[in-house]
Amino acid sequence: MKDDNTAANIVAAISKCEIAPTAVVTECLEKIRNGRLNNFISVCADQALAEAEAIEQRVKDGKLHADKKLLGVPIAVKDNICTAGVKTTCASRLLNGFVPDGDAEVVARLKRAGAIVIGKTNMDEFAFGSSNEYSAYGGVHNVRDNNRVAGGSSGGSANAVAANEAVLALGTDTGGSVRQPAAFCGVVGLKPTYGAIDRRGVIGLCPSMEQVGMLARTCDDALLLFSVASGREDLRELDGNVRGVTVGVAKEFFQAEKSDGVAKAFNNAVRALKALGVNIVEVSVPSFFAGLPAYHVLSSAEAASNFRKVIKAYPQAELLGDEVKRRMLTGAVVTDGKNYDDIYVKAARVRTVITAEYDEALSCCDALLCPTAATVATPIGGITDPHEEHACDSYLAPVSLAGLPAVSVPFGSEFGLPIGMQIMGKRNAERNILNIGKALTNAVE
Repeated sequence: MKDDNTAANIVAAISKCEIAPTAVVTECLEKIRNGRLNNFISVCADQALAEAEAIEQRVKDGKLHADKKLLGVPIAVKDNICTAGVKTTCASRLLNGFVPDGDAEVVARLKRAGAIVIGKTNMDEFAFGSSNEYSAYGGVHNVRDNNRVAGGSSGGSANAVAANEAVLALGTDTGGSVRQPAAFCGVVGLKPTYGAIDRRGVIGLCPSMEQVGMLARTCDDALLLFSVASGREDLRELDGNVRGVTVGVAKEFFQAEKSDGVAKAFNNAVRALKALGVNIVEVSVPSFFAGLPAYHVLSSAEAASNFRKVIKAYPQAELLGDEVKRRMLTGAVVTDGKNYDDIYVKAARVRTVITAEYDEALSCCDALLCPTAATVATPIGGITDPHEEHACDSYLAPVSLAGLPAVSVPFGSEFGLPIGMQIMGKRNAERNILNIGKALTNAVE
């Protein structure tokens, strides 16, 4: 998975005056204009070029700061993360006129590191969805096949990186919203440990699970972006050496539904890691199959509770899309009267069990491996049953409930479309899982 246009290479070239930051930004803007993939809700062309010109001048004047780890790197930001002076809509007509006064803390950190925000990416409205078809601004078209979805809810961010419309991107991941589109678009998608990234300025409705996530074309770039976003200065560079590492594979992962191509890729990934000197051990997470329904009960309930604040500030509820209304109704039902004990409390108990089981599985290994999604990207409009769409998150939701870090890396293909493998780790082990991801992606070059 080699890519000369990595963030690190761009920073080095800009620092040595080998490439102009304006040229890097202009190339991304041209791809956005010509791509017609609908990855962006807002494009910050004038602002991005002005910032690139300012960086260019500082480099020429010798005023470059050594700590600018993302100097001149164009980055896309999901449209539920606030950006100063640029509208932040959450892909909803309800917030079409909302322009924040300040940046989200994570955006401010990236800007201080020299990154250039090139635009705000399309998403499922208020992050409710798994296909990026639930946007008031129209759906995203997968760069690998324009008739396929890009995944959701961070589909615009993942697809922008895959299409070279941005070098890096921020998304948010509550139940797989960074990892699943990463798999569908063939890029790297990292969901950090819960609490690792400051969420101030993020319009989130499920704060007990939601995390800002990273999208990149390589694991090295994902680590770089994570290190800046989290403020972690202790992270060593990835070397791809995994000899002696122990990776667990739960028997439930093999039993869970998946396409033939995904099943084959999963088996190949296990073999590839063995060939690299990884110790593969069998583990078990018996509550795995209860994870998805528990996630939807808890996330809908939490979102419905938090969404009341949004409705109070913006009372035009008729502007909301059907998927948002469906999730709100689900949240209201599962917490109403007797349902609270019969449904919500039981789901909360499942979450506790899942957390304990994943911790137990990881006590005897360094990471867990499974497919990211059960299928490759589906045709646009191909899934009309919400339950079928939610099934895409079966491998993803339990990790979110447990608050663990996980990364999706491209490995294999089906029908010419990328397949993702998910590597899950212990808390704060982002560097470890990205290193395994690097080794796995290198194994197919």
